[in-house]
Order: sequence, then structure tokens, then C-alpha cells
Amino acid sequence: MPLLEIQNLVTAFHTPAGRVPAVDGISLSIERGTTLGLVGESGCGKSVTAMSVLGLVASPGRVEQGRILLEIDGDPVNLVTLPESRLRRIRGGRVGMIFQEPMTSLNPVFTIGNQVAEAVRLHRRVSRQEARARALELLRLVRIADPERRLDEYPHQLSGGMRQRVMIAVALACEPELLIADEPTTALDVTIQAQILELLADLRRRLGMAILLITHDLGVVAETCDHVAVMYAGRIVERAPAAELFSNPLHPYTIGLMAARPEERAGNTGPLAAIPGMVPQPREFPAGCRFHPRCNYTRQPWCVAEQPQLRELVAGHFVACHFAGELDAPHPPEATGA
Repeated sequence: MPLLEIQNLVTAFHTPAGRVPAVDGISLSIERGTTLGLVGESGCGKSVTAMSVLGLVASPGRVEQGRILLEIDGDPVNLVTLPESRLRRIRGGRVGMIFQEPMTSLNPVFTIGNQVAEAVRLHRRVSRQEARARALELLRLVRIADPERRLDEYPHQLSGGMRQRVMIAVALACEPELLIADEPTTALDVTIQAQILELLADLRRRLGMAILLITHDLGVVAETCDHVAVMYAGRIVERAPAAELFSNPLHPYTIGLMAARPEERAGNTGPLAAIPGMVPQPREFPAGCRFHPRCNYTRQPWCVAEQPQLRELVAGHFVACHFAGELDAPHPPEATGA
């Protein structure tokens, strides 16, 4: 069985303006020792999916439907129905999380050593000295230079890349079976991004953990992921092994994302290709296919009236498009001079 299986997950926020469905019926699974990339533009529901897995969706949001099954000692445990006391033991224990912005995730008034050691002591019965020794071991594991000195420094004394390494150390404190990395390379320069991604890949191999990598960067996904799920407006629109998806994208949204990658422009000095429009707000999701207002392939009346369901077109390759597999040779969105 998969280490993590999400079945028909619906997470919504209930506001004075009405119900806002941020995640609307998604299903995913992650096997042990593999990396699943969850990709899409900002506002598609990727981070809310991660928060749902961890039981950290803030009020007025809540998981309304579906199951989130984590394999624990050979049995599937539904995280949605667990009491908070058991969820706390799983967070940071069996499931680790790297949040988007380390400068706001780390406490500025505590030393690095204190914060890493605290993560250890929350889940293991160890002395302060043992927790500090484990913190030092973790800083070495994530390749922080001069770790003995860094233990007694504060977050503001570290570079952005080093702070991200500290966040990874905190997430790995109790050797989780699943690591959720939410935009782990955001705001880092290209060289540091590559180092962080290499570190995550190395840790996955050494520790045998699974990774849910949330990102909008297809280049990152191509380098690091075994499988990819493409998310748009709260739903999964395409899911496949990474090599298959990059060689044969089938959903118009995925095709548009691929065409907008800078690396697709080798030898092309023209303007960047772009998908017209923006991701709709959850309370403004259109009827039918949610991508149809931005799609070059929209056909009346099907795309406007009927919401497509995921279907398997190639072995292991699922797509939610009425006409996927029937379209002419993919043509990317028109380039924009903006």
C-alpha cells in the first residue's frame, strides 16, 4: 500500500461571503522512497493540500470530505478523523514539514540549537544534552558549515540558504517517513536552489523517506521528482510519472506551463509564451472545465457545461480533459509582449 493516499479530499473555508472550496475533490498517492511533485500556479490549492495532510488548516477552513490515509505499522490510518493529540505526535514525528519562508518560520529570539533541539524533545524522551547533541548531528547532516558555532547563533545571523537548511534539519529531527516540502527553494538564488535540491535528493536516498514537493517550478520537478500531479483551481488536472508527463503532456494547462518555461526558449529571442488570464478565485470557479476561459482548445458546449474527470489515457497517465488524446499537435499559448 502507498505510504500516503489522499482520497477525494475537499477542504473549504467558510467566510461571511460564503463557502470557498480551496481544494475540491483531489486524489493522490505517494510510495515510500519516492518524490511526488505537486505543481501549479499560485492560488491553485497546493499549500492548502499540504496543510490538510498535517491537520493545520486554520479556521474558518476545514476538511469537509475525503480521507487522508497514512500507513503506520502496516495499517492505513485516516488522519482526518484522528484526535489532535495523536496528530501532534505524527507531525514532526512520522511526517515532517518544510515551510515556505524560513525567516518567518524560525523564532528570531531563540538560537538555532534551541529550535532544532526543541523539535527533538517534542517527540523523543531525551535530556537537554542529548537533544543538543542530536541538533548538532542534524546540522552536520544538512551540511551546515561550522555547526558547533551555528548552534548558538540566531536566525538573522544566517544566510537564506543556511536558514533553509536549518528548516530541513528541524523537519528531519525525528527521521520522518514522509517529508512535505512547500516551495523549499523560494527566494533562494539559483546556486543555493541547486544545493538544497541536491541535499533533499541525497537525504531521500539515505533515509528512505518519501517527499511531497510543492512547487510552481517545472525545472525543479524535472530534476527531482518520480511522479507529478498538476493542480489547477483546486483540482488535479493531470497526473503521471515525471518522464511520461514531460515527454507527453496531455492537458492544455500542462502544455501551457511547459511552453512558458525559459529553458524551452533555447535559440528563441522572442517574447515569453504565457497562459492568458489568471487562476480564478475559489468563489469564482467557472462552470464546466475550470481552465476553459484560458484554454486555446475550448470547444462548446462540452468544456463550458461539463466538468471533466480524471481518466487514464496511457498506462499510469491520467488527465482531466474532454478532448485529451484527440487534440491536434499541441500548440502553446501565443507569446505575449507584456
